[in-house]
Amino acid sequence: MNMRHQGVRTIFDRIRCAEFEGQKNSSGPVDGFSLLEVILALAILAGALAALGEVMRLGDQNAALAADESQAGLLAASVMSEVLVGARPLANVRDTVLPFDDDPQWAMSIEIQPTDYQELVAVRVSVMQQLAPELQPARCDLVRWLPNPDYLPTIASQPQQAGSGAGTGTGADASSGQGLGGGQL
Repeated sequence: MNMRHQGVRTIFDRIRCAEFEGQKNSSGPVDGFSLLEVILALAILAGALAALGEVMRLGDQNAALAADESQAGLLAASVMSEVLVGARPLANVRDTVLPFDDDPQWAMSIEIQPTDYQELVAVRVSVMQQLAPELQPARCDLVRWLPNPDYLPTIASQPQQAGSGAGTGTGADASSGQGLGGGQL
């Protein structure tokens, strides 16, 4: 039996040697990956996942900033509309917290500034988040020119000519049915 066992072993050894030598000399594909290739592939995968994670974090942060800027614009437009319709008085207001349940809170300011024209004032509405400056709080400023409520126009008196009727000729034309042009159409 020893010989028979030894013969089987010799046959397997020859087959293994032939396969090893065949792989060594052949230019065909190699079965499997080496340890170096696996480690290199894992390093590339880890680097790609780290880069994608950072890109996703920055994208999420910028999306939140854009949403806050949009909300600031909507709130500023709302406050300006309240000023236009008279729901808020046209007066200087400084850092008044808006009554919303947002976290962080929103504050608004209204500033009335004179313009080059006496009959107009510039109304600046500022809405900002109540955050520390290093956290990049959202802010929106709107400026609109409105009629000056303190402006009293001077009425220019025109001298009227007595008896000539030159300045009051529209009453007769309107009663006769003729237009200001004097002719019929």
